[in-house]
Amino acid sequence: MNCPKCHDKTLVQFSHEGVDFDFCSDGCKGIWCDKGELAYYLELTKDLPSERKIEHVGIKSLLCPSCHSQMWAVPYFLSKASPDIDVCSGCKGIWLDFKELGELQKIAMSLEVDGKLSRTLKQIQLWSKQK
Repeated sequence: MNCPKCHDKTLVQFSHEGVDFDFCSDGCKGIWCDKGELAYYLELTKDLPSERKIEHVGIKSLLCPSCHSQMWAVPYFLSKASPDIDVCSGCKGIWLDFKELGELQKIAMSLEVDGKLSRTLKQIQLWSKQK
């Protein structure tokens, strides 16, 4: 899969905290997140702003590196302090520019305790069923 910004650079997969991201290591240093990966990584209950929000406030941006659909730059993903994120209208993947993942992590830490609690409870239930 090629970088949606650099076009000629191949994204390299790397794993961090149970998520396989695709990274533009030779170019812009952006990160591709398949649907659900960003929410899982940030420990949020949902991955994306609503579809309606994408269509109404988004601005056409890149072409998706995965399915080649139109991506939309969506402001205020987590809060007014959030960077704009690029969301694919087709596969719902997310493109993060250099340093945006770190910015979103800082914001997410203070937001949604329910998502973290819900995931922890599910993991405990799965663990207890395996024993």
